[in-house]
This record gives sequence, C-alpha cells and structure tokens, in this order.
Amino acid sequence: MSGKRFLSKNDHQRILSTLEVSAQSKVVQPSILEIIRKTLSKAKKIDQNQVPQDLITMNSKFVLRDLGNAEAFQFTLVYPDEYTENAPANGKLSLFSAHGSAVLGARVGEVVRWEINGMDKYLRVQELLYQPTAI
Repeated sequence: MSGKRFLSKNDHQRILSTLEVSAQSKVVQPSILEIIRKTLSKAKKIDQNQVPQDLITMNSKFVLRDLGNAEAFQFTLVYPDEYTENAPANGKLSLFSAHGSAVLGARVGEVVRWEINGMDKYLRVQELLYQPTAI
C-alpha cells in the first residue's frame, strides 16, 4: 500500500512537540500516538525545499477516492489545535486521528487504508489541491 513516507523537517519537529503535549494530557488514544510515533521514526526527514509537490504535509488540502465505490472526499490535514467540533463538516482531518495519521506523508497515487465502522476502506490519494510547503 504505502512505500517510504517523507516528512518535512519542520512538520516532523512540530508533530514531535505536539505529541509530547498530547501524551501528557492523555486526550488522544495511546494507539494513535503510537502509530504517529512509528510514522515519524520510519519517515525520511527532508528539507522544506526538497518536499515533492505531490506529498501530503500538514495543512495540505487533498482529494481521496474510495476504491470500492469511486466516491471522492476532500480533506485538509490539520494539527489537533485546529480541529474543532465542526471540523469534519469543513473537511478538516486531525493528524491525531486514525484517518489523519494514515495520510500523513502519502503521495498522489498512493492507496491508504482506513477502518470505517469495522470495515477496511481503501482510498487512493487522487489529487493534491494545496500543499503549503511546495509553494
């Protein structure tokens, strides 16, 4: 499904800082924190000027297409402090959710797996509409 993930050094550093605060506050499920830690440890850290234009970074806006029914969904990957009650309605996806952590570092064309209502869904990163690092 996914190959080597890439993260900008800036995103990596901010996510690490946010992880520490979240782990201490015990607001986020420990299993999600562990997934994010593994992603961070395995990802290749790159400079801002090396970030590919098709890479989902923090604050990227992107389209996922469900491989089962071809339905498309638009999201923006955000930090937990930018995620509010009405965030899902606005298409915001928190990094500190199972779905958000699954897309961090994914690239256009890559397939990610989400669990929804106990079933696995496979979604392809169809398009990157906005990627703040590549600008």
